[in-house]
Formats: sequence, C-alpha cells, structure tokens
Amino acid sequence: MRIGLLASTGGMLDSFFIEIAQSWRSYGNTVSFAAGSAMVSDEATLIPGLSRRPDPGTIRALAGLRQWAEGEDLDVIVTNSATASALVRLAGTKVPIVYFCHGLHWNELNSISDRVWPILERMLLPRTAGIISLNADDQAWFAERIESSRRLHLSAGVGLDLARYPVRDLPDGPLSLCWIGEFSPRKRPHLALEAAAELQRRGIDFHLEMLGEGVFRAQIRDEISARGLSGIVSADGPGDAAAVLADSHALVHTAQWEGLPRVMLESLAIGRGSYAFDVKGVRDIPLAQLSVDGDVEELATRIAADWESGRLRRPLTFDRDLLDYSHAADGIRQFLPTFIRTVSTTSASRREPHVE
Repeated sequence: MRIGLLASTGGMLDSFFIEIAQSWRSYGNTVSFAAGSAMVSDEATLIPGLSRRPDPGTIRALAGLRQWAEGEDLDVIVTNSATASALVRLAGTKVPIVYFCHGLHWNELNSISDRVWPILERMLLPRTAGIISLNADDQAWFAERIESSRRLHLSAGVGLDLARYPVRDLPDGPLSLCWIGEFSPRKRPHLALEAAAELQRRGIDFHLEMLGEGVFRAQIRDEISARGLSGIVSADGPGDAAAVLADSHALVHTAQWEGLPRVMLESLAIGRGSYAFDVKGVRDIPLAQLSVDGDVEELATRIAADWESGRLRRPLTFDRDLLDYSHAADGIRQFLPTFIRTVSTTSASRREPHVE
C-alpha cells in the first residue's frame, strides 16, 4: 500500500506516528507524511495554509492536499487532528480517507461549541471511508452512524515505545505528584493547583511538579505564590515527562475531556497510577482513580487516603505489553486494505516482502 499520513502539524506526526510508520514500512508499504509544518523525525510534504486552528488562509490547503494525494499516488489517507481531517475530507481527493480520531471535539454537549462540532462531523461522514476511535464515548457515537466493518477501535490508542518508558521503582520520601500537559483552558491546570491547596490544608507533606507550557503557565506561577504554595508546587516549563513520572508516586490529570490521554498511558507504563476526573477519554484509562468532574475536594481526598493507607507506595499490577505501539500498527495495517477500491499492477509491483 501507499499510505498517506496527515496531521495539522509536523509535531503531531513526530509525537504519535513514527514507530507506527516504521512498522508499516517493514511490511513493504510506502508511507508519505504531510502537515502544515515540518517534522523533526522524517520528511513531510508541507501543505500551505494548513495549521492547528483554521483561519482565513486555510482554504489554500485544499489544493495542496489534492496535489499531495495525486503526486504521491496514494492508495489511502490516514488523517488525524481536527483541522487537517476536516480539510482533507473537503478537498475532493479520489483517495479513500480513514479518520484517525484522537478525540471528537465535544464532551457533554452543554456549550454552543459542543453542539456545533457534532453537526460538522455528521456533514463530513459521507466523505469518510473509515473510522479509527480511541475511547468508548467516541466509539459509541460512530457506531450509531457507521457500520462495524468501517470502524476500528484501539483501546490503547497509538500505543507507546515501551523501551522509552521502563518500569521504575517508586521514590522514597514524601508524597511526590506530577501534572503534565498544556497550560490551556481544556487541560484546566488551575484545578491541579486547587487540589494541591486542599492537600496542604489536610497537612499532607508533598510536592507537585507541573510540567508543560501554555497560556496559563505565568498565571499559575503567580497563583502558586499567592496561595502560599511556593516550594510545594513548581511550574518551571517543559521537561522530560518520563523522568518526572518516574520520580513521582502518581499523576494528577485535570482535563475537561480527552481523546485518550497519552500521558496517563505513559504513567501506567512506568508503573504509576493516575488521579483524574470522570470525563470522556479519561475514563477509558485502566486503573485510573476517578472523581466527579470538577470536584477537587474528592480528588484530593482520594489522593490523601491512598497515601495514608500505603496504597501509593505499592507497585501497580498491570500488563504493560498491552500498551505497545505494535498493536495499533498491526491493527491499522490490516484495516486499511478494506478501503482500497482498486490496486493497480504498478502499485502491486512496488510492494516488497515483510522485513523482520
């Protein structure tokens, strides 16, 4: 197969698809990347006008997407990220498009934007050959609208290169927590700070490291000082997520909704549990300790109880091999031929045997 992998930014392809693409290539398939910005790990066709968020210049991307599909003689396109996935389905390519849905962009349909997104997605479904879902809520939404033969569900998402997330012994000393993500409205870092304040009020000796960048980080740093949490909570910017997880007893996750939170899978791979809210995507993570959405007091209560009982000092029992990226790579590779209408003699001649 000649597979096109598309995302809004090159960074998304670097983060999620390098190992998967390598696996597909090992079976003799050709993989062509495309995005609105350059990749670090591979070469990608740059699509002018394509970015993470749509703007007046986005319309330029339609022609670029058609040219990419035709120029690479693609058999199938696998697309992820909202903007890129919408545009390629509107571009009118002759190539079947499989939507790798990292997360439908709505939660409980309470806000205006939550009501708009389902309308847009329903309009795009006739232009969608197949669907790959990652969480149970999205899986159920697609199941009502697309037959099962055109759907693939990946319970561990794109998976992980487990060699990068070895199991580590739990740290000694006081309770160590981490929060890892974008300091953005959907990730709600302020709730992590509120949980820290509640743990402090309860007299728990702990440290919370908040790792990442975003529009709220400066505000969070100011709030740390204002709440008297200096020395207890830190928010020093980006860093090595695997190392921070290894130095922690647990991950705190406060997103409003997710596709399938990769950082929670990384935490699980290393042998650390997670404390989070019962929202879409997050509730699919094995062994996660969930609280009512937004109930910071319940979240802090769960953490404090598990620390005082010794639960957070005991290793997790989980089959981490279920998180290996090979499951996603093999599943998608076997799923894609369903949508290739015709395989030309030329395309067939390009295929090579699997290389071990």
